[in-house]
Amino acid sequence: MTSMAYEQRWAASIALTLSLMFSVVAEAQLVPGGGQDVSVDDRAEAADAYDQGTSAYLAERYELAAHWFERANRLVPTSTALLQAVRAHDKAGNTIRAANLALVLRDRYPTDQNSKKPASSVIEAVKPTAVLVKAQCATECTLELDGALIQHDTFFVSAEVEHSLKAAFEAGETSAVVRGKQGSTKTVKFAAPLPPPPPPIPRSVFFSSLGATVALGAVTIWSGLNANNGLSAYETAARTANSPGINASGSPTPAEEAQALLEDGRSKERRTNILIGVTAGMAATTAVLGVFTNWKNESREVAKRRVEPAVGVTKRGGAFTLKGRF
Repeated sequence: MTSMAYEQRWAASIALTLSLMFSVVAEAQLVPGGGQDVSVDDRAEAADAYDQGTSAYLAERYELAAHWFERANRLVPTSTALLQAVRAHDKAGNTIRAANLALVLRDRYPTDQNSKKPASSVIEAVKPTAVLVKAQCATECTLELDGALIQHDTFFVSAEVEHSLKAAFEAGETSAVVRGKQGSTKTVKFAAPLPPPPPPIPRSVFFSSLGATVALGAVTIWSGLNANNGLSAYETAARTANSPGINASGSPTPAEEAQALLEDGRSKERRTNILIGVTAGMAATTAVLGVFTNWKNESREVAKRRVEPAVGVTKRGGAFTLKGRF
């Protein structure tokens, strides 16, 4: 009886010591360094999750402990919580999950001496029986393995089993199938997919642009002719500009008439030059629209999802915009 009471007190003492050890470590290290911006609420939730994980671990409920330690690490990333998650998964028999977290631990905290040896031990134990995958994205991407997001580009998968690996880029997704023998290493490279070609444009838009181009061309021709028509009057006035003339009843002198005609001619010339520029821009827009026009007369439902351009004229030149309906 005395022996049993002694053993119970000894077990309780060990449990209390471990609990205090975990709590002290959590209190000391569940505060991120490097100036990370973590809210007070997140720190409190992380500390609570870590305590829940510690209690589950001491009760040998390793699956539950791993869950709480991972939650603590998601709220406030630390090597302490991550290491405890590795240990809990390893105890629960989730060796691949433990090794994958160990890879994150090793690469994210390379100078942490406390976690270096246990992380390496878990990784080396899994290596001979699993496949090590190294994913490489040409640009920033998000990785998904068998339908679940993964947080690290280096990870283990089960051997002799096909795994679906996807990489999501801004332009779209690419995928690959990963399968390997025990102890093998697979490098998978992903390139961002090419953007889809622009959708065709309704023919009515092209003909509207063509009509606007023709109309602007006609106005430009009129403006040029109008500017040239005043040239002879200006030349005549210029020849007599030095004549003293008669300035009766406030009528302009020949020099004043020549100056007025010169200003009028310059104004018409500027107008014509602007119209030439706008017409040229409109013609270029029409040419581009011609390339993307829906000449095959697709159905109305398909046309509803097309991009609709809008063209117009402003004081500074032509305007061309695209409005999409999907």
